[in-house]
Amino acid sequence: MSSHPTKFQRRQALSRVFTPATPVSRREAFSGRFEQISAIVTAVMEPGRHVVLYGERGVGKTSLANILSELLIGEGDSRRNFALRITCNAEDNFKSIWRRVFRLLEIEEPEEWQYGDPNPDDIRHLVAGLSPSRIIILDEYDRMDDDVTLSKMADTIKTFADAAIDTKLIIVGVADSIDALIGEHESIGRALQQVQMPRMSTRELLQVVTRGFSAADMTIQDDAVVRIAKLSEGLPSYAHLTALKAGSRAIDDDRSVVTLAHVQSAIADVLDTHILRSTYLKAIQSSRVDNLYAQVLVSCALATKDELGYFSAGAVREPLSRIMGRRYEIPAFAQHLKNFMEIDRGEVLQRRGPARSFRYRFRDPIMQPYALLAGIAAGIIPAEFESELFAPDPEVDWDALLRGLLDGDDQ
Repeated sequence: MSSHPTKFQRRQALSRVFTPATPVSRREAFSGRFEQISAIVTAVMEPGRHVVLYGERGVGKTSLANILSELLIGEGDSRRNFALRITCNAEDNFKSIWRRVFRLLEIEEPEEWQYGDPNPDDIRHLVAGLSPSRIIILDEYDRMDDDVTLSKMADTIKTFADAAIDTKLIIVGVADSIDALIGEHESIGRALQQVQMPRMSTRELLQVVTRGFSAADMTIQDDAVVRIAKLSEGLPSYAHLTALKAGSRAIDDDRSVVTLAHVQSAIADVLDTHILRSTYLKAIQSSRVDNLYAQVLVSCALATKDELGYFSAGAVREPLSRIMGRRYEIPAFAQHLKNFMEIDRGEVLQRRGPARSFRYRFRDPIMQPYALLAGIAAGIIPAEFESELFAPDPEVDWDALLRGLLDGDDQ
């Protein structure tokens, strides 16, 4: 009987490593984010300091929240519930959140809560007695839209900080800034460590993919892993998804080495199975065969962006001109940008700023790499331009870099 794993077993191993549909939940499957981890660990060790972790959707905030217990306590420590996480929702209020927290802590709810709402000092009194102290993570905090709850939670943070409670709060949510997440509560500013979660660097994504395949007893060629990292546009879920599909293609070929050809062929699999497929098709649909919606959307994906993902109309001009093979000026596609903000086209873009100085951004960040992949699959991006976009940076020693990532070089 052969001891070699079957294709099904190899696919299972691959699916345990690359999990595009769910956040990472184990430390060994988590890569990068050294600066953010250091900031959080430092903050929770400081008396009276709590944390706000914020950033774009899809950058891995929940994955980091999931592994905080392993990051903040020693290996083998029996306190496996040192950090507990609550996922907030639009129906939540101050009482419902803390009810769930105390349920996880196995703390009996005070009888008076049956007849009225708790206040921040009530929460402080209950939490102060926790032994050992805990980390309480309030994830998807941005989903709550109740001003009273947000104000009470801000007062709770201040109360915890003033009393130097050992148990710490970590608020996690989608936002461009701390004000957008917790409001303008100046009184708690000194009690909060602000930790912005940016998109992952190319290096971090290389680490995610390279180590992932190593854990699944597979390897990936240098040009293939660089392609996945660059296609993912800094979003780890795309790196997981593309790696999973490319690895499956290699397994179908009875190969343990993932090549660039496997990555290229996996693009169709990513597009066909992704939840954004219908939204993308809605955005580019037109009865006119000579419409430019697909080309403009791909150009938006390729436009140079600031740290918050915003780009100007002028930044769309260069990639669109390269795609079309001739110079295009802003008036030729300004209406397309406007239409992309309408319901009829899925509201794929949003904008801010004054007229004539508008800046645009993908409403859902994961549409950016999807549009890019769709442009490649449809042949919208000319081969020469595509080669330039995804060529390994010549100043980087890729062999040394990838070797270092496998050897445990996290920095």
